[in-house]
Amino acid sequence: MGVAEVLSGRLAEGELVIIDGGMGSQLQAEGVPMDEVAWSARANLERPDVVQRVHEAYIRAGAEVIIANTFAASRAALEPAGLGSRVAEANRNAVRAALRAREAAATRPVAVAGSMSSFCPVAMEPAAAGPSPAGPAREDPRLPGLADFREQAALLAEAGADLIALEMIDGEDYGRAALQAAAETGLPVWLGVSPARRDDGTLGTLPEIGDGSSFEDLLNALADPALAAVTVMHADPGVTLDAIDVIRGHYAGPIGAYAETGGWQPPNWVFDGLTPGEYLQHATAWADRGAQLIGGCCGTGPAHIQALAGGLGQRTAAK
Repeated sequence: MGVAEVLSGRLAEGELVIIDGGMGSQLQAEGVPMDEVAWSARANLERPDVVQRVHEAYIRAGAEVIIANTFAASRAALEPAGLGSRVAEANRNAVRAALRAREAAATRPVAVAGSMSSFCPVAMEPAAAGPSPAGPAREDPRLPGLADFREQAALLAEAGADLIALEMIDGEDYGRAALQAAAETGLPVWLGVSPARRDDGTLGTLPEIGDGSSFEDLLNALADPALAAVTVMHADPGVTLDAIDVIRGHYAGPIGAYAETGGWQPPNWVFDGLTPGEYLQHATAWADRGAQLIGGCCGTGPAHIQALAGGLGQRTAAK
């Protein structure tokens, strides 16, 4: 039985699974410079040793799913940074680092997810539905970024990822493109969404990457029953709790939660957020609401994941 099947079986049994913590922010914490355009993706080309070391630290802390450092490694993200000729190398190096970390540090099944995200200047701009500078023409102008998502999804699958984790997907059009490209690999797919609190108290999409949709409308459009999970990620911890309830109204499968903590001063993260113990308190509330995949996003590190594994490990998620 493969790692993805083991993970699926555990979730079907109602078990809680620990995800890793922030990748780009932890690379920064380890002294790796963040690129002004491609953020953490440059590390796959220049410091794959540190990428592997961070994955190993998360596995030893208790992570049962590690997400490869490909959040910002699409062609549309790398091209403006002058790295368009190295898209394949960046993605393959990232997955290789995760697989090597698993081999070096894991004493139990650990799944490797390949990340595809809205950190993609072409995919985030509906008007840019033509060909990317070095990519093929898009098959459907209603699916901005499809060619870039397809290229990256194929690279992740070929490199050995166990599943595809879509992250910060807050626009319906490019969200459909990302879902289609990920599904074409035949791998399990997580849909990761990042809601924000509106002035009226309701949840909407992040204004920087969304299309103005309400969180409800986004889920209506994208939360397909065939998904392996829907995750609320890179959102404020308090918003995350409310988002779990909204997701459950649109999706019956496993729900994940991995929040951000701290601040953002591009291209660097500001580490002034929750302590591991404080983060665990929020995560316990997510588990009580039925979240089964729990980890951390930007601003969290191995100590946060160790706290989650110690406080939530061997737990069955609430129904």
